[in-house]
Amino acid sequence: MNILFVLYGDFTSNSADPLVLYARELHRSGNNCAVAVPFGRESVSHHENPSFRPILYADVLAGLDSIFPDGRPADVIHACTPREVVRRFVTAYMAKQPTPLVVYLEDNELWVSMRVLGFDETNLVRHTEAEISDLLPDALAHPFYYDSFIGLADAVAIIQDKLRIKVPPWMHCETVMIGVDLELFTPRAPDLSLRTKYGVAEHEKVIVYHGGVNGFTRPAIENLCRAVGLINQHGCPCRLLRTGRFPLDFLGQLPREASSAINDLGLLPKRELPDVLALADVFVQPGQIDAFEDLRLPGKIPEFLAMARPVILPNVNIANLFQDGLDAVILRTGEPDEIAAKCIEIFSDPERANRIGRAGRLIAEKYFDVRSQARRLEEVYRTACNLFSATIASQTWSGAGPNTTVTQLLARKLRLLASANANLGISAGDMLREHSRYIEFLQRRVAGLESVIAEQGIAEKNAKLKSLTEQITQRDRQIADLNKANEGFLNSQSWRITLPFRLAKSFLGRARQRMNSFRLLDRL
Repeated sequence: MNILFVLYGDFTSNSADPLVLYARELHRSGNNCAVAVPFGRESVSHHENPSFRPILYADVLAGLDSIFPDGRPADVIHACTPREVVRRFVTAYMAKQPTPLVVYLEDNELWVSMRVLGFDETNLVRHTEAEISDLLPDALAHPFYYDSFIGLADAVAIIQDKLRIKVPPWMHCETVMIGVDLELFTPRAPDLSLRTKYGVAEHEKVIVYHGGVNGFTRPAIENLCRAVGLINQHGCPCRLLRTGRFPLDFLGQLPREASSAINDLGLLPKRELPDVLALADVFVQPGQIDAFEDLRLPGKIPEFLAMARPVILPNVNIANLFQDGLDAVILRTGEPDEIAAKCIEIFSDPERANRIGRAGRLIAEKYFDVRSQARRLEEVYRTACNLFSATIASQTWSGAGPNTTVTQLLARKLRLLASANANLGISAGDMLREHSRYIEFLQRRVAGLESVIAEQGIAEKNAKLKSLTEQITQRDRQIADLNKANEGFLNSQSWRITLPFRLAKSFLGRARQRMNSFRLLDRL
């Protein structure tokens, strides 16, 4: 099978690491893989011995038959998230060569996009699609397009079960969680020379955290850092070793007992990471209890678990897979004081810590083995190919371009499915609920846009009134200036001296007018 992965960023993006592992395993099972990126093809050097072909979007579209060694186009497209840059590329590809499509969901895309835009649901509907497009980065999902794009797929894979709520009822959907290389991330004794290298004192406990920092994850990581300070305040020496692409830019704002106990190591090669993780006495995945955390799955959690050290994580996303205190420790608030208390409990009971760590390793083997997850993903591809209708796809994507309205494409596909009497395996109730959701959202958008139009009309009238008021004010000011000038002239000495002559002239003028009137009456 020829599999074309479509990634929203380059090979250093968050989704690249698990995707590279999938490609490796799929290649081992006899598939050909290529990964298309919008830019940064050279960043593939970030990964050792890739078992796929890295290729730019533009090069894919320039030659669909030149991507894979056998000279055939892709048998299936794996769209890694429904973000705008991916949607536009897939639309352009499908217009050339309709192909079975699998969309992979990793996040609460709508939540993320609205936070970046600074909108909530109330003011989101007050904007047009074009206005949103102008404001939104290409690497995020368009709030008005992403769900329709998902509906155009032949199958959907989700990173964890809770994301199923984002999938239309007519879609085939399977959970394919992040795969971890259990041979690379495996339990091992800590390397004491690394403790020395990273400045860890003999008596210090160690927390290791690897991962990027951005506007969404920064508050949680800061909570972890503050918790380290609290642990030290309670008389338990502890050090945080953190590795990731971007430095922690808030360390200077932390109390000294926190900032002095944090070593920011920068980005480390993947092959060095397990030895650093082996230094940990406990792993902490910080996070708030919110809609962002609940619909994602941080890639570091499977790696933490695989190292057989106790893992502390918030009561969101996949927390339901764990038994609190048996194979993980669950946070209820994610606040610094709670993190600190849980860590101190683990540090004070090494036997319990070992027990939880070993049980966590079993969870990793059960749910996150990259080999089994790659097989699940391959089954999703096969299902998509079986559900794919070349006739319906051809008519759906005919004439589509990067700026084609995706909701119109979805409506076209649904009409074609209905005309073909396709057996979608869904109930009428599910379809009616989805239809009502679209109607309600459309009504909110209409109401929002109407209110904007009304406000614009009032604003235009107010602007005209303001302009007239300013003109009147300006004229009043001019009249006042003229009156002031006249008043000064009337009070001048020359005006007083010439007053008798002006009165005499006025009297003679009126007398002349009376004489002329008498002559006119005589003529009559």
